[in-house]
Amino acid sequence: MLLLALVGGCGLPQEPTPQPPPPTTSSTPEPIEVTLEGHRLPNADALLRAGEQAVTTAIEQQQVARSGDGTVRCWFARSESGQAKYYVPVEPELWCGPVQVPGTGPAPDWVPIPVLTKGDRVELDKPKVPAPGQAANPGTEILRPDGTKRKPDAQAERNAGPGYLAVLPDDGKRTNAELGLSNDADIHLRDDFASVQGKGWGMPGSFPLPDDGGTLNPERGMRLWVLRLHVDRSQLDEELRAQQWGIGTPPTPGIALDLPGGWRQLPQAQVPQSGAIFVVFTLPEQGSTGAPPKLVLNSNVQSLIEQAVELPSGKPAYDLPAVLRRKNASAKSPSGSQALSFKVTGSSPASGTANLTVGGLRLGWQRPVRQAETGKLGLVTATGNGKGLLEVAVQVNGDGLPDALAGYLTADRFALELPDGGKGKLVGKRYDGGLFPSALVFEVPADLTSAKITIDAGSVTVPSLGRLELAPTGAPIDLRLDP
Repeated sequence: MLLLALVGGCGLPQEPTPQPPPPTTSSTPEPIEVTLEGHRLPNADALLRAGEQAVTTAIEQQQVARSGDGTVRCWFARSESGQAKYYVPVEPELWCGPVQVPGTGPAPDWVPIPVLTKGDRVELDKPKVPAPGQAANPGTEILRPDGTKRKPDAQAERNAGPGYLAVLPDDGKRTNAELGLSNDADIHLRDDFASVQGKGWGMPGSFPLPDDGGTLNPERGMRLWVLRLHVDRSQLDEELRAQQWGIGTPPTPGIALDLPGGWRQLPQAQVPQSGAIFVVFTLPEQGSTGAPPKLVLNSNVQSLIEQAVELPSGKPAYDLPAVLRRKNASAKSPSGSQALSFKVTGSSPASGTANLTVGGLRLGWQRPVRQAETGKLGLVTATGNGKGLLEVAVQVNGDGLPDALAGYLTADRFALELPDGGKGKLVGKRYDGGLFPSALVFEVPADLTSAKITIDAGSVTVPSLGRLELAPTGAPIDLRLDP
């Protein structure tokens, strides 16, 4: 454990002796004596200076950024017990700030540093820098031995130093023009689990923080960047989230900034499932001769796909799957249906007619399918940048259809007809307890705009039924996709 010991230590004598305070004027804070666990801290100022030096290191490493008026100082938090006229009991930790923890909201953040007592010495533990997106606040009045006091959440003018990153809610009440932003934000990223759409961007000289949080100004030598984004992380149907996945959990979409000063992941807790946000960060005013800043969409899946576009142009930073550059992942379900006949030969013969309908379409790069070996959900991925996966949700209804678990078998009797006369390759399926699958996944050209789904005449052998013959008696169903 890294400990910061004060030179000569801080003695812990008996109960502090009350002393009359020095004469003060009405505008000068009255010095105070602080006590820890009932004992006087005669060298409290040295303790604060040691804490400030430790936090300076965290700022230089951009674990946190300067905020407030740009001055970072350490403070004691007033304890609720043992208040006396001439001394103030404090909690066994310093609070240093104000700072900005990457990805938190507009309120000032603070870095706690535990104060340790070891015999007759007082030492500092290393700073407990909050994780990105996790704000820390003393929750009570903070003070210094010179009598200076402040509320930790007080703010008016706020400065943003190197490494500053805030994720703020956007209530839509202020226009881009009012905020000094441009409407020209051709930023678009999507995968099969989330999408990010740019609604505005700019480098304003200052930015008004929400909830009367004051005004944010860049430090000298820094420039504010503001992205106005709409985020949708709910592309995966809720019923699929609730099922068992071979990778343990459903895919988790993530959004990040790849900046000249380092990688900045936007904390999951600060990004809504679906909604609008401001992403506010700083870069050096003189710019960088290296790569431009980038917005990144990545999802924690078994086969990580990461996409990045340059800011503010929205230009892909490298070749991205063509199917994901199409702006629409889903299409309206067709209203038509296909008639079919069925016949069961076996111990319980049956025959009749039924109708195939389509419940939804999704075009993407990765789709969830049932893994035959485990029965859990996994992902299937297109085989190349010029390919895509078309998921077709299907339903078959009819009188007299037998009740059997056979979707994993009957899926092979479906066909996707392509405009060039070829057929899409069936690469995955989802099924539950019915006779037919619930969804089929075909590999198709990335620029596909139309296709037809049909039942192929043929038969399958169902262990609990016998032979099941299927044949179409109506025309295939037309499927239309937006370009």
